[in-house]
Amino acid sequence: MFKILRECDRKISNWSGGVTKELYIFPEDGNYQKRDFKFRISIATTELETSIFTKLENTNRVISVLDGTMELSHIGHHNTTLKKYQIDRFCGEWETHSKGKVTDFNLMIKNGKGDFFFEEILDKKEINFSEKIKSINFIFCISGELEVEKAKINEGEILIIDEKNITINSKKGKIFYGYVEIYKEKI
Repeated sequence: MFKILRECDRKISNWSGGVTKELYIFPEDGNYQKRDFKFRISIATTELETSIFTKLENTNRVISVLDGTMELSHIGHHNTTLKKYQIDRFCGEWETHSKGKVTDFNLMIKNGKGDFFFEEILDKKEINFSEKIKSINFIFCISGELEVEKAKINEGEILIIDEKNITINSKKGKIFYGYVEIYKEKI
């Protein structure tokens, strides 16, 4: 699989605190509103100074800030303040409160494992995903332009790929790259 999703491919929806832009959902006929998905990658804007995250049972979450500063309070667990590109990992069933008007990048994994990381690419970067696990991998171009296997990925676009070894060429490109383990079990 080698799929580049452009800005025109996004599903846009409103939530109580702002707007969510769905970059990718798996399976591709999944539906976030019905909680019928294995994983979902999205960008959300929070337009209120304070908000409460939707509880998502059996869902692991990874979140980072693209713009602004966000204070997260995971009641009974931990508190953190995220600045640009810093990452927090937490359980979707936790009661989570946020402060700050931000744009964030989200990965939600239902009944599974996955993660993402930030990287600035000054020339060439090799990313090696684990050969031991079956996964769907992704690269989100935060800024700059990337070249992966002669394909151009522009700012705001996401590459979905199942290859394990990827070489990225860029000059001052910023990315999130990550993976989600794929199991045969039901969603």
